[in-house]
Amino acid sequence: MRAPRTLRITLLLSLLSLTAACLAAEKTRTPMTADDSIITHLIGRFMIQVPQSMKAVRRSARLRFRELEEIAWTSDAKAVSESAWKARLAEIEKKKSPEGKQKTLIEVRDLGNEIRAMLYYGDPTDDERVFWDVFAKHERVGLWIMSKGVTRATEKMLGYNLDIAHAYHPFDPAAPPPKEKGFYLEHGFIALPYLEQEEAYARFEGHPLGLKLRVETTEIHKDEAPDTGLIARTAAAIASGFAAGVEIKKIRSGKRKLAGIEGEEEVVSATADGKTQLDFGWRFAGRKESGDYPKIRVRMESADGQLDEKLKLWDAVLNSFKPVAQ
Repeated sequence: MRAPRTLRITLLLSLLSLTAACLAAEKTRTPMTADDSIITHLIGRFMIQVPQSMKAVRRSARLRFRELEEIAWTSDAKAVSESAWKARLAEIEKKKSPEGKQKTLIEVRDLGNEIRAMLYYGDPTDDERVFWDVFAKHERVGLWIMSKGVTRATEKMLGYNLDIAHAYHPFDPAAPPPKEKGFYLEHGFIALPYLEQEEAYARFEGHPLGLKLRVETTEIHKDEAPDTGLIARTAAAIASGFAAGVEIKKIRSGKRKLAGIEGEEEVVSATADGKTQLDFGWRFAGRKESGDYPKIRVRMESADGQLDEKLKLWDAVLNSFKPVAQ
């Protein structure tokens, strides 16, 4: 019996994200060299060491229902921050306002201590839906704190944004990053405990072996069903993979602890249409409402080849993963 079309598509998308360009590039890449030094990256409430050749191509974070975005600069702080502020204002003013409202922008406030905020309508179909964007400027970096809510709670929303703005501390480039309890971004950290709704994500690319690495932490609000873990899902994919035209082979499979956190590790190869991709994964299901034990996913992928070297690097990356403050 053939697998349903949606299942075949899902398997191909999730296990075979390799493109022809990636395969072509793999042929010209050289193996990892001994001088590829290690860089420590702080992501949410955790840290991980990654080869210097792998650059962070995307990072995102959410704290207490608020989206966070840093802007770093090396030139004139005033000019760069003012440009970022004006660009955001212009973007908002182009949005369609709700019926009966002359414009999208409602209010701009200067809150002192280099903190400004803008209040605006976020939904052209709902004049009760509003957004607060707060921008906190520092010497070398600025932080956007973006929230959404309803008109009757605008001041409360703003207060929560300001709690984050006042708790944000940029890193001193002349000193090692602190290891205090808090939520860490690329250029600074927020000295607040877990409350609710935290997410942190980072993707790294550029390694000579063609490796791509993703790290993600997410809070959970209910326990996971026992048959939805990494190992169970891989077994299901293997069981149905042949019908979908995908051959999946296990290289590693089992429990593995990282800094005392026991998760599941799976390393597999997936082949379709004569092309093979290596997929390295580690996953912890998380504990309910916990900042110290969120759902954690670490995934690395590449084209086939040089498996031993890639396994060594994978082990080194996983072994370095731990909470920032213990």
